Amino acid sequence: MTRLRALDPARHGALRLDRARGAAGRRLVPVGRGEIAPLVADMPLLFAKDAQTGRFELVALLGLVEPVNLFVTPAGYHATSQPGAAGLTALRLDLGGVDGLAVDEADPSLGATGEPLFVDGRAHHWRAALDAALTDVTAARALADGYARRGLLRRLSVVLSMDDGQEQVLDGLYGVVEEALAALPDADVVAMHRADELAPAAVLTASLAQVERLRQLHNARFPQQIIAIRLAIGD
Repeated sequence: MTRLRALDPARHGALRLDRARGAAGRRLVPVGRGEIAPLVADMPLLFAKDAQTGRFELVALLGLVEPVNLFVTPAGYHATSQPGAAGLTALRLDLGGVDGLAVDEADPSLGATGEPLFVDGRAHHWRAALDAALTDVTAARALADGYARRGLLRRLSVVLSMDDGQEQVLDGLYGVVEEALAALPDADVVAMHRADELAPAAVLTASLAQVERLRQLHNARFPQQIIAIRLAIGD
């Protein structure tokens, strides 16, 4: 449940925002185009399809069985980089608030630790950070649109096999796969290169290997729930 309030120094002046804690319970988070290179060092980047619009959004897969971010522990965040949007879930645009912002007072990122919402009574850098994250996510959506037009996206099923014999499927995810890239006509490859779409496609394809890292992190954290993973690629 959310509890939105316009950002107000009288009400929120003492609050701090802990970006890692806010992302701790999130298995999928939006990713900006400019974040692709640093994030693939640790996590798989996939595409999720909006059921209403049919458009694709670039997302980071951060957890498996439960809505748990496997890169966040009580000691902090443990990866090369954190998706910008994942740490800003407490913020919304609201013209009635300071700097045009509102805060979700129920968001777990808000509390007594982290970065201050206000410094010396003035709003900190949060509007600039939120604007930058939203702009970058919009650029990633445009990149996804281009891949979809070229038929590069394939449905993925992440099949989780529990040690008790049960299976769970993370469905609704898509990826750029090597076979789709290899089948492109030469003219499309050149066009993608000139539009700076080819290199990200190759990096996103390689990031699928990081699903194995999620398995390792999960099994280390939840030894009572050991899983194996099978990545199935559909049409």
